[in-house]
Amino acid sequence: MTISALPKRLIEVDLPIKRISAHARREKSIHHGHISTLHIWWARRPLAACRAVICAALWPDPADEHCPPAFVEAARKEMTAWARDHASLASPESFKRLVAIQKQPDRLSDPKELRAALLDFIADFANWDNSSVRAYLETSRALTQAAHAALGGAPGTRPFVVDPFAGGGSIPLEALRVGADAFASDLNPVAVLINKVVLEYIPKYGQRLADEVRKWGEWIKKKAEKELAEFYPKDPDAATPIVYFWARTIQCEGPGCGAEVPLIRNMQITRDGRRWHFEWDSTPDRRVTVKVRTDALSRSRPSVAGGSVTCPRRDCGYTTPARAVRAQLKRHGGGASNAALLAVCVQRATDRHFRAPTQSDWAAVRKAKASLVASDLPHDKINPIRPYKNTRGLSAVTRIGIADFSQLYTERQALAIHCFQKALLNVPAHCCETTLRTATLSVLHCAISRLVFQNCSLSRWHAKRSTIEGAFGKQALQVVWDFVEANPIGNGPANWDGALDWVLKVLAANQCLPQAAPVECARAQDQMLPDDAANALITDPPSVVSDRFGGHRS
Repeated sequence: MTISALPKRLIEVDLPIKRISAHARREKSIHHGHISTLHIWWARRPLAACRAVICAALWPDPADEHCPPAFVEAARKEMTAWARDHASLASPESFKRLVAIQKQPDRLSDPKELRAALLDFIADFANWDNSSVRAYLETSRALTQAAHAALGGAPGTRPFVVDPFAGGGSIPLEALRVGADAFASDLNPVAVLINKVVLEYIPKYGQRLADEVRKWGEWIKKKAEKELAEFYPKDPDAATPIVYFWARTIQCEGPGCGAEVPLIRNMQITRDGRRWHFEWDSTPDRRVTVKVRTDALSRSRPSVAGGSVTCPRRDCGYTTPARAVRAQLKRHGGGASNAALLAVCVQRATDRHFRAPTQSDWAAVRKAKASLVASDLPHDKINPIRPYKNTRGLSAVTRIGIADFSQLYTERQALAIHCFQKALLNVPAHCCETTLRTATLSVLHCAISRLVFQNCSLSRWHAKRSTIEGAFGKQALQVVWDFVEANPIGNGPANWDGALDWVLKVLAANQCLPQAAPVECARAQDQMLPDDAANALITDPPSVVSDRFGGHRS
């Protein structure tokens, strides 16, 4: 086939951008089973858009004069069967066309009508809800294989899609989903790990991997519970503390004041049901504390706004400017080590309750601090944060004195993280075959990573949902004045069970992949494959489709 005889692909003719974009926007709110919940990758592309683009890049336009008749016939056959058997799966936009095809199958003899049916299929397949529906998978794979064969692919092979900027893995993942072979490479080791799990381990081991991850995840929790139970003691009534509310503090610089002021940005703890909230309370010795109340909205104003702190004492009210606040926090390494414990959320048999901290709570904190200091674990002056001139996302925390990553955690948080990591590294070497063990540990490392970013001094309490949001509310480490600490061995938000559940859902949702794809750590300019090995190069940046026969389309 000569270059001049190459047919245009669907992506060069038309694409239902509006419908695909709607699915891509909705995908941002999808959490259960989405690969974004396996590990954070900021530049991840929407699966909806990648799935649509790959189909449209691999399938030729049936209305093009150079489109192979074999593909036109295969596409007509698949779309006729789709209209006959699966019209109920279609969106309202596509349903009318499919009903018309049911009544008059000869409509698909018109190449433009066939093209429209394929584009409708692509638009509906972009929907997250359809990404694992067998009918969509089988039809898309049949069309991909028909296109490959009609365009000169060797018998018994599939089209080979290469992404040298694989990143979060959206493009190679969707290439596998629609029936192509794929190759992924990236220079960033985090991206390589994500792609290894999604593209190699899940397709290769399937349910076996999920079973091993669940088994050894529970084993890790039991090990951690033995070591950490004394640092998260239960209440006398057997209620379990699941969330601890903390606030960084400064000393009021008002004339004659000097009170220690907790930095609180939101006095409301919950907004639904029983409205738990904080109220300011000044003690005779000029200390500023808070009380935990319920059944009303808080009448107290937050102490911090725009980085400035206003003393809540009635006889003061002085506002310490933001520059002075940063200077004070800088003297205490960001303020996590001397933060004030405001409240504790405890889980009872039937409900959750918020209470003031007790001596037992403070004793557990001191015990954790002493245990960390006495251990041989590194916990101070390690892994410095160095925001260079063009570094994005690190400078905010350094301005309040957080100079290394260890200062992002309280001593008890650091102790818990080390405990889980140690348990993971002690998973027996004979737990399963070597390669499956590597896959299992890789997934469990993703679970620990989730535990880490949800349990630090930048973790925030979400009052509307009564849950914990991790450090990455945006693509930066942003300053959080008041923060929450989860009980990782408890049964509340941001615990180990939750982190394990998130990664298991990703494993379950992606077991529909028909084959694995090799993943390499390499620069994009490195020649990893032999010449003419790939049918298509689909990547971002830049988004390019290259044809093995010599065509090159942007």
